[in-house]
This record gives sequence, structure tokens and C-alpha cells, in this order.
Amino acid sequence: MENIQDKVIIITGASSGIGMESARLLVANGAKVMLFARREEKLQQLTKELGEENCGYVTGDVRLPSQVEKLVQETIRRFKKVDVLFANAGIMPASSISELKLEEWNEMININIKGVLNSIASVLPKFIAQKKRACRCNKLDRR
Repeated sequence: MENIQDKVIIITGASSGIGMESARLLVANGAKVMLFARREEKLQQLTKELGEENCGYVTGDVRLPSQVEKLVQETIRRFKKVDVLFANAGIMPASSISELKLEEWNEMININIKGVLNSIASVLPKFIAQKKRACRCNKLDRR
């Protein structure tokens, strides 16, 4: 992992799974992370593990634009900038499609799609103001 020393990275869905493990890896490689998820206890534990000098958290829900905006504002207040958005929050209902659980489908759309859009809408004006170029940071994607 290169060039992430002191980069400020927002991670949604940071209370478990890929979000949690990414936070650990990023901090271990010198990044500062701001965690975001609905489960405050998990965020508190991870922040304590990673060290408050490297990590902060905001409890909230990506479905609610005002809460994602609060996340971005708190990140800038705490770390003075945002370099990367890792819009990781997501769910995958485990029911069979034949069960026609429309409510589960709508929740998945609200979190997995609208949550990403809410996150982008909150952080993009900050990126533009910081005059940062958008880039694809996945080294596995060599197109």
C-alpha cells in the first residue's frame, strides 16, 4: 500500500466486515480514518483499538443525507480535509427472491444505492473545493 501516509479516509459501513478490516489496514499503513455506521458500540471499540489520534467516528445512517453531511463536516473539523470516500455500507438480504420481500429489497436499494449517492453528494463539494482530482485507486483495475 503506497502513498496513504496521513491521507484522511471516510469509511461507511465501518462497524464490521470489509469496512472494519479496511480501517485496520489503512491505519496500520499510516492513514487517518473516520468511521461511520449505525452501531455506536462497535465504532467505539474499533476507535479505541486503532487509537483516537488516527481514528474518529460518527454514528449514523447512509440513508439519511443530513447524517452523511454531519459525517463529512466532522471529518473536516477533526482532520482538516477528506482525501478518500470508501462508500462501503451495504446489506444483502438472505431471503429467497421467490419470497417477494419487497421491503427488504427497498432497504437494500436505499442503503446500497441511495446511501452511496448520499455519500458522494456530501463529499464531492469538499473534493472540488480542495481541488483534488478524482481517481480510481484500485490497483487491481488496470483498464
